[in-house]
Amino acid sequence: MSSGQHLRLAVPADLDAIAEIKLHLRMRADPEDTSQSSRGGFLLGTSRDQYARLIAGGHTWVLGDDERVAGFAAALPDAELRASELWQRRGQLGLGEDLRALEDLPLGYLDQLAVLPDPKYRIGGVALAYQAVASLFAAGCAFVVTTVVDKPVRNLASRPLLAAIGALRLGSIDEHYADVGAITSDVFMVSRAALDPELQTDERVQAQLRRLQALASKLKGPGRD
Repeated sequence: MSSGQHLRLAVPADLDAIAEIKLHLRMRADPEDTSQSSRGGFLLGTSRDQYARLIAGGHTWVLGDDERVAGFAAALPDAELRASELWQRRGQLGLGEDLRALEDLPLGYLDQLAVLPDPKYRIGGVALAYQAVASLFAAGCAFVVTTVVDKPVRNLASRPLLAAIGALRLGSIDEHYADVGAITSDVFMVSRAALDPELQTDERVQAQLRRLQALASKLKGPGRD
Protein backbone atom coordinates (compact mmCIF):
# COMPACT_ATOMS: atom_id res chain seq x y z
CA MET A 1 0.00 0.00 0.00
CA SER A 2 1.64 3.24 -1.17
CA SER A 3 2.11 6.18 1.20
CA GLY A 4 0.11 8.48 -1.08
CA GLN A 5 -3.17 6.61 -0.64
CA HIS A 6 -5.93 8.48 1.18
CA LEU A 7 -9.71 8.66 1.60
CA ARG A 8 -11.77 11.79 1.09
CA LEU A 9 -15.22 12.88 0.03
CA ALA A 10 -15.62 13.20 -3.72
CA VAL A 11 -15.79 16.68 -5.28
CA PRO A 12 -17.14 17.75 -8.70
CA ALA A 13 -13.59 17.80 -10.11
CA ASP A 14 -13.47 14.00 -9.60
CA LEU A 15 -16.23 13.38 -12.14
CA ASP A 16 -13.90 12.66 -15.09
CA ALA A 17 -11.79 10.25 -13.04
CA ILE A 18 -14.88 8.41 -11.79
CA ALA A 19 -16.20 8.12 -15.35
CA GLU A 20 -12.83 6.72 -16.46
CA ILE A 21 -12.93 4.09 -13.70
CA LYS A 22 -16.42 3.08 -14.83
CA LEU A 23 -15.18 2.70 -18.42
CA HIS A 24 -12.21 0.66 -17.24
CA LEU A 25 -14.49 -1.63 -15.23
CA ARG A 26 -17.15 -2.27 -17.89
CA MET A 27 -18.69 -5.75 -17.79
CA ARG A 28 -16.63 -8.55 -19.29
CA ALA A 29 -15.92 -12.12 -18.23
CA ASP A 30 -12.39 -13.31 -17.56
CA PRO A 31 -11.37 -15.15 -20.74
CA GLU A 32 -9.81 -18.06 -18.86
CA ASP A 33 -12.84 -18.45 -16.57
CA THR A 34 -15.49 -20.70 -18.13
CA SER A 35 -17.90 -20.00 -15.25
CA GLN A 36 -18.46 -16.45 -16.60
CA SER A 37 -17.23 -14.56 -13.58
CA SER A 38 -15.13 -11.44 -13.29
CA ARG A 39 -12.40 -11.18 -10.69
CA GLY A 40 -11.67 -7.64 -11.81
CA GLY A 41 -15.18 -6.40 -11.10
CA PHE A 42 -17.32 -4.13 -13.25
CA LEU A 43 -19.84 -1.30 -13.10
CA LEU A 44 -23.25 -0.96 -14.72
CA GLY A 45 -25.58 1.96 -15.34
CA THR A 46 -25.13 5.47 -13.93
CA SER A 47 -24.57 8.39 -16.28
CA ARG A 48 -22.26 11.34 -15.72
CA ASP A 49 -25.26 13.37 -14.56
CA GLN A 50 -26.12 10.67 -12.02
CA TYR A 51 -22.54 10.58 -10.75
CA ALA A 52 -22.64 14.36 -10.43
CA ARG A 53 -25.77 14.08 -8.30
CA LEU A 54 -24.20 11.35 -6.17
CA ILE A 55 -21.16 13.53 -5.56
CA ALA A 56 -23.38 16.50 -4.69
CA GLY A 57 -25.24 14.30 -2.19
CA GLY A 58 -22.15 14.24 0.02
CA HIS A 59 -21.93 10.46 0.51
CA THR A 60 -19.50 9.53 -2.28
CA TRP A 61 -15.96 8.73 -1.13
CA VAL A 62 -12.85 8.31 -3.23
CA LEU A 63 -9.65 6.37 -2.71
CA GLY A 64 -6.88 8.66 -3.89
CA ASP A 65 -3.29 7.80 -4.68
CA ASP A 66 -1.49 11.13 -4.58
CA GLU A 67 -3.37 13.09 -7.28
CA ARG A 68 -4.94 10.02 -8.89
CA VAL A 69 -8.42 8.68 -8.10
CA ALA A 70 -7.97 4.92 -7.74
CA GLY A 71 -11.47 4.02 -6.56
CA PHE A 72 -14.78 5.36 -5.36
CA ALA A 73 -17.81 4.34 -3.31
CA ALA A 74 -21.12 6.06 -4.04
CA ALA A 75 -23.80 5.81 -1.37
CA LEU A 76 -27.37 7.01 -0.76
CA PRO A 77 -28.85 7.91 2.63
CA ASP A 78 -32.40 6.94 3.59
CA ALA A 79 -34.41 9.61 1.75
CA GLU A 80 -32.54 9.14 -1.54
CA LEU A 81 -32.78 5.35 -1.30
CA ARG A 82 -36.56 5.52 -0.89
CA ALA A 83 -36.76 7.70 -4.00
CA SER A 84 -34.76 5.20 -6.08
CA GLU A 85 -35.96 2.58 -8.57
CA LEU A 86 -34.49 -0.19 -6.41
CA TRP A 87 -36.81 0.77 -3.55
CA GLN A 88 -39.81 0.59 -5.85
CA ARG A 89 -38.88 -3.03 -6.67
CA ARG A 90 -38.06 -4.14 -3.12
CA GLY A 91 -41.00 -6.57 -3.11
CA GLN A 92 -39.09 -8.77 -5.58
CA LEU A 93 -36.80 -9.87 -2.75
CA GLY A 94 -39.53 -12.07 -1.31
CA LEU A 95 -38.67 -11.28 2.32
CA GLY A 96 -42.26 -10.73 3.43
CA GLU A 97 -42.58 -9.62 7.06
CA ASP A 98 -38.80 -9.34 7.45
CA LEU A 99 -38.73 -6.68 4.73
CA ARG A 100 -41.68 -4.81 6.20
CA ALA A 101 -39.89 -4.65 9.54
CA LEU A 102 -36.82 -3.14 7.85
CA GLU A 103 -38.92 -0.56 6.02
CA ASP A 104 -39.68 1.21 9.30
CA LEU A 105 -35.98 1.79 9.96
CA PRO A 106 -33.63 4.37 8.40
CA LEU A 107 -31.71 2.63 5.63
CA GLY A 108 -28.73 3.47 3.45
CA TYR A 109 -27.68 2.11 0.06
CA LEU A 110 -24.14 1.47 -1.15
CA ASP A 111 -24.81 2.16 -4.83
CA GLN A 112 -21.40 1.49 -6.36
CA LEU A 113 -18.03 0.33 -5.06
CA ALA A 114 -15.14 0.37 -7.52
CA VAL A 115 -11.37 0.13 -7.18
CA LEU A 116 -8.85 -0.16 -10.00
CA PRO A 117 -7.62 -3.79 -10.32
CA ASP A 118 -4.12 -3.28 -8.95
CA PRO A 119 -2.94 -5.30 -5.91
CA LYS A 120 -1.62 -2.15 -4.25
CA TYR A 121 -5.21 -0.89 -3.88
CA ARG A 122 -6.57 -4.05 -2.27
CA ILE A 123 -6.23 -2.86 1.33
CA GLY A 124 -7.27 0.66 0.48
CA GLY A 125 -10.36 -0.74 -1.25
CA VAL A 126 -11.45 -2.50 1.94
CA ALA A 127 -10.97 0.76 3.87
CA LEU A 128 -12.99 2.58 1.19
CA ALA A 129 -15.89 0.12 1.56
CA TYR A 130 -15.73 0.42 5.33
CA GLN A 131 -15.69 4.21 5.26
CA ALA A 132 -18.63 4.48 2.84
CA VAL A 133 -20.78 2.22 5.01
CA ALA A 134 -19.60 3.78 8.29
CA SER A 135 -20.50 7.24 6.99
CA LEU A 136 -24.07 6.09 6.32
CA PHE A 137 -24.31 4.77 9.87
CA ALA A 138 -22.93 8.08 11.13
CA ALA A 139 -25.75 9.79 9.18
CA GLY A 140 -28.30 7.76 11.18
CA CYS A 141 -28.88 4.64 9.07
CA ALA A 142 -29.66 1.43 10.96
CA PHE A 143 -28.83 -0.86 8.01
CA VAL A 144 -27.05 -0.48 4.68
CA VAL A 145 -28.02 -2.52 1.62
CA THR A 146 -26.19 -3.04 -1.66
CA THR A 147 -26.45 -5.17 -4.80
CA VAL A 148 -23.76 -7.20 -6.60
CA VAL A 149 -24.28 -8.77 -10.03
CA ASP A 150 -24.56 -12.58 -10.04
CA LYS A 151 -25.78 -13.34 -13.62
CA PRO A 152 -24.96 -13.44 -16.50
CA VAL A 153 -21.45 -12.58 -15.22
CA ARG A 154 -20.71 -13.04 -11.53
CA ASN A 155 -18.91 -10.05 -10.03
CA LEU A 156 -16.28 -11.49 -7.69
CA ALA A 157 -14.28 -8.34 -6.96
CA SER A 158 -16.52 -6.63 -4.41
CA ARG A 159 -17.69 -9.74 -2.56
CA PRO A 160 -14.54 -10.08 -0.37
CA LEU A 161 -14.83 -6.37 0.48
CA LEU A 162 -18.43 -6.86 1.58
CA ALA A 163 -17.51 -9.97 3.55
CA ALA A 164 -14.81 -7.97 5.35
CA ILE A 165 -17.43 -5.52 6.66
CA GLY A 166 -19.92 -8.20 7.70
CA ALA A 167 -22.41 -8.06 4.82
CA LEU A 168 -25.17 -10.72 4.79
CA ARG A 169 -26.96 -11.88 1.62
CA LEU A 170 -30.71 -11.17 1.75
CA GLY A 171 -31.78 -12.54 -1.62
CA SER A 172 -31.65 -11.56 -5.29
CA ILE A 173 -33.35 -9.07 -7.57
CA ASP A 174 -33.78 -8.83 -11.35
CA GLU A 175 -32.55 -5.71 -13.11
CA HIS A 176 -32.29 -4.53 -16.71
CA TYR A 177 -29.72 -2.26 -18.31
CA ALA A 178 -30.01 -0.96 -21.84
CA ASP A 179 -26.36 -1.71 -22.66
CA VAL A 180 -26.18 -5.29 -21.30
CA GLY A 181 -29.77 -6.56 -20.97
CA ALA A 182 -31.18 -8.69 -18.13
CA ILE A 183 -29.16 -8.91 -14.91
CA THR A 184 -29.68 -10.83 -11.66
CA SER A 185 -28.04 -9.27 -8.61
CA ASP A 186 -27.50 -10.54 -5.10
CA VAL A 187 -28.73 -8.16 -2.39
CA PHE A 188 -26.60 -7.75 0.73
CA MET A 189 -27.23 -5.98 4.02
CA VAL A 190 -24.84 -4.66 6.67
CA SER A 191 -26.14 -3.86 10.16
CA ARG A 192 -24.80 -1.05 12.32
CA ALA A 193 -23.78 -3.67 14.89
CA ALA A 194 -21.65 -5.48 12.31
CA LEU A 195 -19.22 -2.53 12.28
CA ASP A 196 -19.12 -2.04 16.05
CA PRO A 197 -16.25 -4.04 17.62
CA GLU A 198 -17.77 -3.63 21.09
CA LEU A 199 -20.80 -5.65 19.99
CA GLN A 200 -18.78 -8.57 18.60
CA THR A 201 -18.10 -11.73 20.60
CA ASP A 202 -15.51 -13.11 18.19
CA GLU A 203 -12.11 -11.67 19.14
CA ARG A 204 -10.84 -12.09 15.59
CA VAL A 205 -13.74 -10.02 14.24
CA GLN A 206 -13.19 -7.42 16.96
CA ALA A 207 -9.56 -7.09 15.99
CA GLN A 208 -10.40 -6.86 12.27
CA LEU A 209 -12.94 -4.09 12.85
CA ARG A 210 -10.52 -2.12 15.02
CA ARG A 211 -7.89 -2.40 12.30
CA LEU A 212 -10.39 -1.15 9.72
CA GLN A 213 -11.40 1.76 11.94
CA ALA A 214 -7.78 2.72 12.50
CA LEU A 215 -6.89 2.38 8.81
CA ALA A 216 -9.88 4.44 7.63
CA SER A 217 -9.08 7.11 10.23
CA LYS A 218 -5.44 7.21 9.12
CA LEU A 219 -6.33 7.42 5.42
CA LYS A 220 -8.88 10.18 6.01
CA GLY A 221 -6.40 12.28 7.93
CA PRO A 222 -7.32 14.96 10.48
CA GLY A 223 -10.50 16.96 10.16
CA ARG A 224 -12.39 14.60 7.81
CA ASP A 225 -15.69 12.98 8.88
